[in-house]
Amino acid sequence: MLAKAKWLANDVNSALRELHNCLQKDPTLIEAHVLAALINCESGNTKAAENNLHQAFAHDFRIRENPVFMLMKSEVELKQHDWTNA
Repeated sequence: MLAKAKWLANDVNSALRELHNCLQKDPTLIEAHVLAALINCESGNTKAAENNLHQAFAHDFRIRENPVFMLMKSEVELKQHDWTNA
């Protein structure tokens, strides 16, 4: 929640740092991976966003049924000009 608050306050670097700290302690936090993907994608770092989504998927295959995950995945693919998968 602190990372989300920092992101909403437009402190992207601190938000990503908080998410990184959370994920170091518990890499199975799917919501943290998806939020990191969202922040990275909005910041123009699509490679990091794609990596965050892959990590989320690796920890829980059911995440692909989550509409937020699918929206982020398609947004990253659009920014990478992968029109077919998007």
